[in-house]
Amino acid sequence: MIPFYDLKKEVLRDRREIIAAFTEVLDDGWYIAGKRLGVFEQEFAQFVGARQAIGVGNGLDALVLALNAQGIGPGDEVIVPAHTFVATWLAVSKVNATIVPVDVDRDTCLLDLDRVGDALTSKTRAIIPVHLFGQPVDIPALQDIIGDEVFILEDAAQAHGASIDGQMAGNLGDAGAFSFYPAKTLGALGDGGARSEEHTSELQSLAYLVCRLLL
Repeated sequence: MIPFYDLKKEVLRDRREIIAAFTEVLDDGWYIAGKRLGVFEQEFAQFVGARQAIGVGNGLDALVLALNAQGIGPGDEVIVPAHTFVATWLAVSKVNATIVPVDVDRDTCLLDLDRVGDALTSKTRAIIPVHLFGQPVDIPALQDIIGDEVFILEDAAQAHGASIDGQMAGNLGDAGAFSFYPAKTLGALGDGGARSEEHTSELQSLAYLVCRLLL
């Protein structure tokens, strides 16, 4: 039987550093929103090129909080790829907005930009392009199609470090959501997520619950 993913192999490679990090957290006694998370948020924001990054419980929370920060809810439409992990759709349903699926390109499995225009209506408030398998969606091209009024929330759960012309995924649109699930491109020992933000918004006045992100 071929294992789906060998987490033990990943831990073995960095075992000493991981144990040292755990020891520091245990000695500090601050397990949620501690200084190590603060350092990670700053360094990850710098890596992505965003103004700020905020650690949250998981990638789904990051998507939901980003939609909440924009006041998206009942009566609003959010365009999502038809092919993606269920969390992308769940985020829209959790804020009680309307899911508008758009098919993906058969070669890349990314959102088919040629179909996006047909999905736009007067109720469209946001679009969630998903950077899948390390491939970033062409956000500049998407911006040309939808204009400046539609909020672009990147689902970058599988695209840590992917870029377009030197600009990182998660910092191409208005905001980005990342997952640090153990099997992701950048996985934690447990569940975790982050939201990156380039532009100032309601985000700065909201309180976010940070949980289970030990990095």
